[in-house]
This record gives sequence, C-alpha cells and structure tokens, in this order.
Amino acid sequence: MKISLLTTGGTIASVESDRGLQPGLAGEQLLRVCPGLMGFEHDVAVVDLMSKDSSNMHPSDWLVMADCVRDSAARSDAIVMLHGTDTMAWTASALSYLLNDVPVPVVLTGSMLSAEVPDSDVSENIYAAFHFALQLAMYKRRGVSVAFAGLLLHGPRITKIDSRRKNAFVGVDYPFLGEMRDRGTHKIAWLTAQVPALSAERPWGPSPAVETNVALVPIFPGLSARFLDAVADTGPRAVVLEGYGLGGVPFMGENLLPAIERGIARGIPFVLRGQAPFGGTDPAVYEVGRRALDLGVLSARNMTREALMSKLMLLLPVSAPSDLERRLGANLCDDVL
Repeated sequence: MKISLLTTGGTIASVESDRGLQPGLAGEQLLRVCPGLMGFEHDVAVVDLMSKDSSNMHPSDWLVMADCVRDSAARSDAIVMLHGTDTMAWTASALSYLLNDVPVPVVLTGSMLSAEVPDSDVSENIYAAFHFALQLAMYKRRGVSVAFAGLLLHGPRITKIDSRRKNAFVGVDYPFLGEMRDRGTHKIAWLTAQVPALSAERPWGPSPAVETNVALVPIFPGLSARFLDAVADTGPRAVVLEGYGLGGVPFMGENLLPAIERGIARGIPFVLRGQAPFGGTDPAVYEVGRRALDLGVLSARNMTREALMSKLMLLLPVSAPSDLERRLGANLCDDVL
C-alpha cells in the first residue's frame, strides 16, 4: 500500500531552542525516530507541508491541508498527518467536514513530548498512526480520525482534556474506533465495529471559504449584558454562547436575554452550547434555556466546541440566515448525534 505522510509541525517535530521548543524536524527525520517502522513494507511519500507550533494554526491553514490531502489521496491508499496537539481537535473537526468525500482514510497524530525527551511518545504515536491507517485502508473505511496514546478517535468528536499527560485526548460521547493491542513482542492495530456515518453533502461546495469573524463567549456568574452588546457592536457574523449545564442563560440578576435579543434583531445569529464537555446541549429542558430559544437562539445540540466553531466558519459564507439552523444541525460525519 501507499501512504502519504504530511507534516505540519507541532511538538512532535520540535527541538529545543533559545526561545523554547519550536518545530525543526522534517518528516524523513521523524520516520527515523520510529524504530518500529524499520523494514516497513509499504511505500511512504513524505510531504513537509508546514512547520508551525499548532497554536499558530489559522483556519486558512485548514484549507491548505485539505487541498494537500486531496492531492495526495489521488496516489495514496491512506494519509497520515503529523500535527501539534494544542489545536489538533480543531483541525481534525475542520478536516472531517472538508474531506468527508475523500475516498481514503486520514489519520492525524502528534505527541505530548518532543522526540529528544526520555520516554517520548513520538515513536509510539507515529507507529500507531501508520498501522491504524493501514487497517482503515484495508477495510475501505474513510473519514478523519486521530491516533493518540494507543487509541483511534473519531475526528469531529475529540477534545483535548490534559495539557501534560500522554493520554491528552478523549472522544466526546462517542466510542473509540480502534486500539493498539499487544501481540507477543509488538503491538497491532485493532479496529472496533464502530464505523462513522459520512454524508456526501458538501454545503460549502468545491471551493470552501472560512469566516473567522465569529465570537465565542462563555457565560460566567456576573457577566455583564453590556459586554454582549459590545460584542455585537463589533459586527460578528455569529456569536457562540457557552451557557451553563444543558445551555442555561441567566435572566435574573444580570439578565442577558435583552442583549441577546438586540443582537438577533441586528441579524447576528446566536448559537448556544453547554460548557460541559460531555452530555451535549438541550436548552429546552430548563426555563433558563427555553427563554433563550424563544428569542431565536440556535442550539448546538451535542457538537463539540471545536466541531461547532469550525462548521460554523465553513457554513457562514454559503448560508442564508434562514437556512443556518438546518445546515448546522445536519449530520455530515457523525458530528451531530
């Protein structure tokens, strides 16, 4: 089989400098760091696409990555992409939307420790990503996934929950797609029966654009309604509110509802999600959420923050306000359950 390895930087490619860790290793160097791939009996084509700390990733980079994947997919059975962990969940979500029609599997991985650190996870994660990619290709499974700490997770359902531990990612309300299992002296990639449903729908068309003029506002005790008015005054194309629990918005004490109503009257869509990473959003359960729905606020349902924001950025350039709720709630890649 033929595998394309795309590198974008991140901790996995980083080396020490006088300014701290920064990307400095190319793809061929990283392959040599992984002794488990010695004698690998498959063709590997390396494309060093970017060299960025993933904190510097911009939504426009998602489009560049997607174009590179499409180009590489024409001559590959699977794609492995190396990426920094800080925004990996964002990129995995965005690529899940942008590449839901690509006929080969795309597996992202990275590391929490650089290659030169003792007990680094660089080698094990690269090894796992390649072997998961092979298994996915063998069983003709598509979509974007993330191989990390011995698990294969569905791209639009992951979030980073730890800034230091190796098992930094978790699948949100979604089972893992595979795991590395011991077989004698080595590990093998094992896939579960869970196969994400991928829609052929691509509302952003063949030449997608991203709208980054979107505000993300977490609600906290004491948040002033004037702040929401100030956010609306900046002219965002949409505002994502992160409410309490299932999507609660306070209407006593500091009442936020009039500011939300004023924003909606100005033509700004407001989308409401809960702050808890698990369990999803259902504002209709409590009065504190239903009052917001009555104003015309849209529900994020159970999308992760990363999936919601990236999907919204892709939909806004091509969606009329009256169609945004339907398109946002459409299940394109098991992103909405």
